[in-house]
Amino acid sequence: MEGVKRYCVRLLTHNEQWKEEFQKVKQSIQEQWADNVLDIQHVGSTAVPLICAKPILDVAVRLRSVRQLDPSFLEALGYDYCGIQHGNPLHHLFVLRGPGEISLQHIHCYDQTAPEFDQIVGFRDYLNAHPDAARQYEALKRILPKNIRTTVRPTQKEKRISSKISVKNFEYKNSRHVFVPAAFYALILFIVNVHA
Repeated sequence: MEGVKRYCVRLLTHNEQWKEEFQKVKQSIQEQWADNVLDIQHVGSTAVPLICAKPILDVAVRLRSVRQLDPSFLEALGYDYCGIQHGNPLHHLFVLRGPGEISLQHIHCYDQTAPEFDQIVGFRDYLNAHPDAARQYEALKRILPKNIRTTVRPTQKEKRISSKISVKNFEYKNSRHVFVPAAFYALILFIVNVHA
């Protein structure tokens, strides 16, 4: 993964090597945390071939219990343990950085009771199943860096931009996932790396 400097946005066309990198990370996590892992998914824009993406691998890991999370395995591989995310004790983050504090990989660990895992996976599935929505999302990704500050608190302008995305375009239901608009706003923040 090429990576991106912290708080910067750099978008590249899809690269099939991202899928291969995910498979290696998935296998490594599965081998080390096997008893605690329920699911591992490639998420974020690098998991949506139709659109551009920040070259940072995003991985979502659903755990039986986040309390049994052992950070030492990923820390030994060079990941920074960033702890609890957004005040949610059911979501923990690890970041692999390259030279110059470039973010290369984000490993999001969710307790099995955390709804965010299904939301982020459902959002990926929705974009892969709906090319028009994926293009709309890509257009949003291209304009947001020009219109957003790198702060966790949304500005009025950010709220207007996110509300322009029609809720009906992001209602996606199947046997596994229900995408909710709140997850979409969290992903807007995710785009600009305010959390890592």
